[in-house]
Amino acid sequence: MAEPHGVTGSTIERPTRPPGSIPADESPIGRRRAPGFTEPAPIVSRWNLSSLSVLPICVAAALAPVNATLVYSGGLWLAVVALLSSGRIPRVGAADYLALLICCWASTTLIWSRDIESSRVAVQAWWTVALLLIAARHVLCSQRRLVLVAGAFLGGAVWAAIQLFIAGRRDETALRISLDGVGVNYTAYCLATAAVVTVLLLVVRAGNRLVRAVLWLLLPLFGYATSLTGTRACLVALAAVAVYLVVDRIAGRTWAIAIVLSAVLLAVVPFADLAQYQPPWLEHLFNRPIEDLSGRLAVWPIAAASFWDSPLLGIGVGAFPSTNPYYGVGAHSLLLSLGNDLGLIGIALFAALVGFLLRDAAPGDSRRRGMLVGVLIVAWTPIWLSGHWEISPAAWLVLAIWSRVPVAIPVRTAAHRRRRRARVDERRPVGLVR
Repeated sequence: MAEPHGVTGSTIERPTRPPGSIPADESPIGRRRAPGFTEPAPIVSRWNLSSLSVLPICVAAALAPVNATLVYSGGLWLAVVALLSSGRIPRVGAADYLALLICCWASTTLIWSRDIESSRVAVQAWWTVALLLIAARHVLCSQRRLVLVAGAFLGGAVWAAIQLFIAGRRDETALRISLDGVGVNYTAYCLATAAVVTVLLLVVRAGNRLVRAVLWLLLPLFGYATSLTGTRACLVALAAVAVYLVVDRIAGRTWAIAIVLSAVLLAVVPFADLAQYQPPWLEHLFNRPIEDLSGRLAVWPIAAASFWDSPLLGIGVGAFPSTNPYYGVGAHSLLLSLGNDLGLIGIALFAALVGFLLRDAAPGDSRRRGMLVGVLIVAWTPIWLSGHWEISPAAWLVLAIWSRVPVAIPVRTAAHRRRRRARVDERRPVGLVR
């Protein structure tokens, strides 16, 4: 007769096991192994491709200040290699969708473009910088990777600065010094942007004290190299950044004012009648005569008239220089360039793209991240007003770096602040020890 449950034991019996085996509820750690026993080696990959996915972006960032043509030629493949080697499916956000949408719209303008050949070259450039943006945002998932890409960009900028120094020693009478095969304004824009990237690394306290000391030395280096190019907009940009940092330190949260003021200037200046505006203070910069701001005051009315011919759709991406009857150059204004290339639709898409990237850079109420957003806007406003920076690979890579600033400056929640205060209180002495 079976005994009732709970009298002598459970009705569920333990399974039998052979003598000498390890019970299921015992750990094999610390027990003697049978003679001749060999534990199988763990399967470990020799190469971790996901950690190498940042290298193609570093290559693109290093080449961007040196020569944009090199990035346009191989940047598309560098982006593809970075995406494939990451081992993960990209988590596409609103900014990434907008970048792809702008490229699709640029490709659509081939239908009505006034210069098909120029438009094809421009479309390829748009796709290259957009995929580099998406790939960079995808692989920049840690502070170390962000510092690597930013450091690669600074390395390329240092090389460009050294080349300018060498060229300046050869011809000390030249008013403007440029690299062989590279536009002097593009080099100046990259050097000014490199100074802003240096500020970013200093704010996030990248590296040890020696690294930060080197970063402080890079600021005057980039400033002097920028002055060798003779590009007035970049000197104005660097001075504006210095003033903005002081004002933000005193007032705080001034990034919103910087964005609004930048938008107003970009919309008003190109369409205003500035032919008679000759600011005297510009006469003393680089010892260059004002004339008509290097032809910009004459080109802007032509670009504005071309824009009003087809305000909604534009005349085709990259088509304006060939249709400019007097100068054969670009509009040298962000709003007029985008308006002629992509119309009001393209302007709206580009503004939304930059807006979402800046939103990703400064979510919440972080003061340091807001300050970095303001620094970038203040530095680029003079460049956007007077130059071509809309499809620059350097600009799009820096935008990708800025959009990933939160991985370098984590969000400090209320719980994090309480834990930090608790750690400080634990270290604080309670009383005097006699």
